[in-house]
Amino acid sequence: MAKAESPKSSGVTQVMERVLRRLLEHPYAFPMTALGLSLVTSLARRWDAPDRVLELVMWSAAMAGWLPLWVGRGKRDPGGRTALTIVIALVGSLLQGRLVALEMGFAILALTLMPQYFIRLPFPVAVISILPPAIGSEYSHRLEVLANPDGFPWGIALLRGLALLAIGVTFKVMAIQIEERKRLQKSLASAERKAGMLEERQRLAREIHDTLAQGFASILLHFERAEQVDERSESPARPHLALARSVAREGLEEARRMLAALRPEVLEQRALPEAVGRVCEDWSHRFGLAANLSITGTPGPLHPDIELAVLRAVQEALTNVARHSGAKTAAVTLSYMEDLIVLDVQDDGRGLPPGSETGRGYGLTGMRERAERVGGSLSVESAPGEGTTISITLPAVLSSTGEVTFEGVRA
Repeated sequence: MAKAESPKSSGVTQVMERVLRRLLEHPYAFPMTALGLSLVTSLARRWDAPDRVLELVMWSAAMAGWLPLWVGRGKRDPGGRTALTIVIALVGSLLQGRLVALEMGFAILALTLMPQYFIRLPFPVAVISILPPAIGSEYSHRLEVLANPDGFPWGIALLRGLALLAIGVTFKVMAIQIEERKRLQKSLASAERKAGMLEERQRLAREIHDTLAQGFASILLHFERAEQVDERSESPARPHLALARSVAREGLEEARRMLAALRPEVLEQRALPEAVGRVCEDWSHRFGLAANLSITGTPGPLHPDIELAVLRAVQEALTNVARHSGAKTAAVTLSYMEDLIVLDVQDDGRGLPPGSETGRGYGLTGMRERAERVGGSLSVESAPGEGTTISITLPAVLSSTGEVTFEGVRA
């Protein structure tokens, strides 16, 4: 098993990566730093030759004047396709070749700029641009060897090592940028998928609202008017009207539930306890029954899938209470524990028929399946005449891969 990186070393690495990224991304910082380092190392080697010092300073000044032109063309012509960009690039290549021919230390600058050539310019132009610095490097190296044929060129070796280090830094930062782009693309793709799903859900919600919900509401209205027109209780059509009205009301409630499932704005605008409280208030107002909510433990942010499962369970359980239990009150308890969240919905109704606690009917199957999808479980306690208690236990944390974890142990 690979040894975990210590927090201290990880922090140092992150700081170094940030510094390198800012250095390379700055229009002037990286090449100017390389030019300054090349000039300093070269002057230190040739300080005893005033003519060579003056020549190095002059050519370095020319190089410093060329860099803004190169950076500016990179902004105006990122693809490097125009003739002016290619001419400026070739002029810079000749300047680098001249500097490297004068002093090997300027190989640091040349090797710093060459990756930019291959990134910004057409490939044939980049290949041609390599030739002047390469020829100048071999020329200065040959002069160093001829000046001391019996000794090892330690100075040249050090300078080339620094040049290779510059290349490594360049490609390290490029690798960091590539990883950041991948993460950004992945994040954008995920956001686009989510936006598409939300848009489709909103479209379906509008369709359900404009067709099913409006249709059922219109049917109920006509039934009420029909009863007002024909007030005779002994009318043979009366039972049929009552049954049809009951069916239409149930259809309207189902349509509203579908709308609530497709539009969970309540969770987007509120924390989970507030969202559950809102559901309880709406339920009490709709059915005229009391729903008491209590919160135990310390509420905290949960994975969206967990919060959605809790909210849907509250809605389904309260709907069951209103439809089937004959209860007068319901108690909703949301318990936050260290690594679990438990939802209890208890009513004082007639209880479930024997054998139905396993989840057949009354929406219990759907609630159990939803809980199990996020690593939870559902249990039912009920007895005829003693009410019903539905308990749903869910993990308080869901890993990014969708697998539930308890204290690091995969469930």
